[in-house]
Amino acid sequence: MTFKISKMTTALSMAIFWGIVLFSGVVFAETSETVKAIENIATEEAISSSATTTAGAMDLADTLSSQLGITKDQAAGGAGALFNMAKDKLSGDDYAQLANAIPGIGELIEAAPAVSTATAETTDKVTGVTQGLGSLTKTIEGAKKYADVYDQFKQLGLDTDMVSQFVPKILSFSESAGGETVMNILKSVWH
Repeated sequence: MTFKISKMTTALSMAIFWGIVLFSGVVFAETSETVKAIENIATEEAISSSATTTAGAMDLADTLSSQLGITKDQAAGGAGALFNMAKDKLSGDDYAQLANAIPGIGELIEAAPAVSTATAETTDKVTGVTQGLGSLTKTIEGAKKYADVYDQFKQLGLDTDMVSQFVPKILSFSESAGGETVMNILKSVWH
């Protein structure tokens, strides 16, 4: 009898062993499939997030390019020059609200050419001269406010009067993207 028990015990042990092996394989396969599915979802979300970040800025550049009859590079650089001006003048909170409304705004700012040294030096000199000029200071400050942007537009091969064509289109786009609050944030800088 012990022999029969031993054979049964061995058969039962083998059945349990193979059952565990098969079950482990199924669990591992399911776990592996779950891990792969999670990785795929995470990758798709990262790609989607990246596309969304760029989409806001690229949509604006496409809109400006088609509506103003300029290249996409000129559109991106011109918008970037204006957004850089806004970034310099806005509080951190206001700029964050703007950047959230128009994802990829940093890419537009990077597309803008650097302000030429001559313009930067002239702007610094004008700032020193305006002290003590009373009511003329406001007029000079208004002209100086756009000096860097005008310089960047010229470097992009755009006439400086194109600035006045960019501003309302960007304001309209910003209102669509972030509402009236975001549009008013930009208006506070540009008007």
